[in-house]
Amino acid sequence: MTLNFQHLKMTLLASSIALLCACNSEIDDLAAQNNQQSSEDTEHDHVELTSKGRLAISHTDTANVSIYDTEENQLLEMFNTVNTVSGLFASPGYRYAVAIQRDDNYVEFIDGGLFSEEHDDHLHDYQQAPTLSGFALTDEKPTHFDVSEEQAALFFDGNIDSGIPASFAILTDESIEEGQVLARHTFDNAMHGTAQVRGDSVITTFRSDNTVSVLPNYVEQLHVHGDHYHQEQRFEVDCPSLHGSAQNHEHIAFGCDDGVLVVTQVDESFSALKVANLDSFAEGAQIASIQGSEHSELFLGIAQSTLFYTIDAENNLMSQLDWQQDTNNTILTSTLDAVSGEFYVLESDGMLSVLSAEDGWQVSARFQVAEQPSASYSMTASAADDTLYISDNSNQSVISVDTHEQTSETILTLDFVPNQITWLGIASDSEHEDHDH
Repeated sequence: MTLNFQHLKMTLLASSIALLCACNSEIDDLAAQNNQQSSEDTEHDHVELTSKGRLAISHTDTANVSIYDTEENQLLEMFNTVNTVSGLFASPGYRYAVAIQRDDNYVEFIDGGLFSEEHDDHLHDYQQAPTLSGFALTDEKPTHFDVSEEQAALFFDGNIDSGIPASFAILTDESIEEGQVLARHTFDNAMHGTAQVRGDSVITTFRSDNTVSVLPNYVEQLHVHGDHYHQEQRFEVDCPSLHGSAQNHEHIAFGCDDGVLVVTQVDESFSALKVANLDSFAEGAQIASIQGSEHSELFLGIAQSTLFYTIDAENNLMSQLDWQQDTNNTILTSTLDAVSGEFYVLESDGMLSVLSAEDGWQVSARFQVAEQPSASYSMTASAADDTLYISDNSNQSVISVDTHEQTSETILTLDFVPNQITWLGIASDSEHEDHDH
């Protein structure tokens, strides 16, 4: 795999010039405040910020990502990316926006400007202007970005037609800051795969040469050796048409066309079993999306968009959840709060359902957030407080949802059509202990 590190700038949209001119003065003021703060830091042992965070929002039809401050609900900066962004994620420590440009084999990183660093026996918080990193990754078809505690695996699918194999790169906030990956691995062939980091191991996918589909059909364990990985084992249990993965404290789950393959870790030992699909599954249906949380030993599996199932690895059991009030509703968008373990689902009637991991993925709350739902939304959860942010792409706006008070309001009106949204900032030390659903 070849990784190129580039610093690329493109011209700003003409329609945004007036807005950015006003923004530039605010960023200059922020830089001055940061310089003053730096001098004050020498006289103080600890600086702690109470910022609500920032939002990174990609544009639908142009190669841009805008960064907004959620304290003042205003634009801080708009960046030109090399290509139109297809996927937008937060780095493991929420400092960077990972801007995936799948069709153009390119990944860029935007520093949101809010982060913490260890200073002796305490953490020191920083607030700076957002910046476009000079670090970039280039490889074939970057797609899945799976976070595990402080590390993330960025999976590149490769290209079957061109004979380019799949690969993955392991990243942390620190490695992104330094402009490098921690380790990487290249497979023997292409696949639409995924990788879950487990300490020094990665539980990832394998595609047999005789498999026609681009989807993998087995799972294997790799172990890190410096900056690369060696295979430790390939699990005998197969996983045809593998798609979707997640993990919790002891288990890693993968969606298969005949069930869910679950890998269990005991100390440094890994074993695998298959939790079979229920007889009620329609022909051709499979769990293709999985949610996992440290707050539950159960996984949440999703089939056919609206059919939700719990997967109990300990008892080799799958159960269907009766979670919808109206089964005619479709799902407009959803997201998992990795801190609280709550899965938020916005349905076509404008209702937001909150499924709690620690309550067996049962619905713990349901309330209205959109009066006249449109067709396209994206959603992200704050790691600093009980706030959910929803971009209403059709109406070019952003809705803020207080999930504790169950209220919502429009906080941003945008002059562009948004695509993806992700929260950046400093995660709360309390880990959302104030959640009261």
